[in-house]
Amino acid sequence: MATVIDITSSPQKLPPSSHRLPTVSASDALQELQTAGPETIATTLPALDTLLAGVGTNSIGGLGRGKTTEIWGPVGAGKTALLLQIAARELCRGSTVVWIDGSSPLVATRLDSAIEQRTSAMSGIAATQGEIVRYRNNLKHYRVPTLSHLLAMVLHSQPDFPPSGTTMVVIRGLNTLIDIDYPRILFASAGKSPQQKWQAGRRYAVLGSLIAGLNKLAVLNNVAIVATTGCASRTRSDSGLGSALVPGISGAEWDGGVWNRLVIFRDFHCRFVGVQKSQGRSLIGRQEIGETGKIVAFDVEHDGSVRQQGPSSSLPSEALRKSISRSPAKPRGRYIDEVADSEGEDADEYGWAETDEDALTADTGVDETTEQIATA
Repeated sequence: MATVIDITSSPQKLPPSSHRLPTVSASDALQELQTAGPETIATTLPALDTLLAGVGTNSIGGLGRGKTTEIWGPVGAGKTALLLQIAARELCRGSTVVWIDGSSPLVATRLDSAIEQRTSAMSGIAATQGEIVRYRNNLKHYRVPTLSHLLAMVLHSQPDFPPSGTTMVVIRGLNTLIDIDYPRILFASAGKSPQQKWQAGRRYAVLGSLIAGLNKLAVLNNVAIVATTGCASRTRSDSGLGSALVPGISGAEWDGGVWNRLVIFRDFHCRFVGVQKSQGRSLIGRQEIGETGKIVAFDVEHDGSVRQQGPSSSLPSEALRKSISRSPAKPRGRYIDEVADSEGEDADEYGWAETDEDALTADTGVDETTEQIATA
């Protein structure tokens, strides 16, 4: 027998558990904010933390949680060494760190050395092997062979990613994954296939989707995401200078989504980290290609530890600025508007008039002597 459904009757009220978002009272939300951890992660360099806090603020600086930070620089500059010190500090505090390798794998001995140094500095005694292993187990290591694996991990993450208690996610060698699938320079424009033309146009679209997914992942899980990239070269034809190093990943979507941008480079025996973007605000102009921003000097010891050099103030000293040798300025060619015509150009502009006058005088003297000899 069929059941009669009365469409005029009011539907039954759904239980609160079926709602998409659970109801949170104001008192619970306030208590959660008060009991939440710090909103930044210290970089182990006090001067760098001060620069990242911004000018005129009393907040504690560092890598912002819920934000994405980009660290770029050449190979061997010290990007991994600095990140290992930051990760070791978080691991020793009982937090979980996610480390994603996109290029070369993580060396376990370097991580153990960083944990041992941090544990010894906190307790004042030498760290035991059991403590090192216990802290090391809090690091979740992933190896992504292609950009597709990384996009699936970020845009379609599993419920257990990132794990509970995670404060920082490190993506190392991001530019390697992107350049393999979407290289900067493909082939000659005349010989491009439709697939290659499609790849050239999709590079920036994929970067926009990736940075949007990273920011969403950072906000929902309250973690600090740090991505390391390499370098690319760009000519400076307008200024007459040589080529300069720029971040290996660029684009309007990517630049707009990055909260902080740091550059790490070496100048002979010195290492520097420059703050080019802080608190979502760029510290260098768009036309200032090759500029480093506000810099902080540091050194990497033989055991892998990172130690700050110079003053601990937020502004670098003049000695640090002078220690960075800039490329010599090349002589510029004469501009087009400087090429004068025959009417407006001075006859003696290049000093030729005096030479011509001397030559003319000498020729006149020779002619007079020849005339006297002929008369005699």
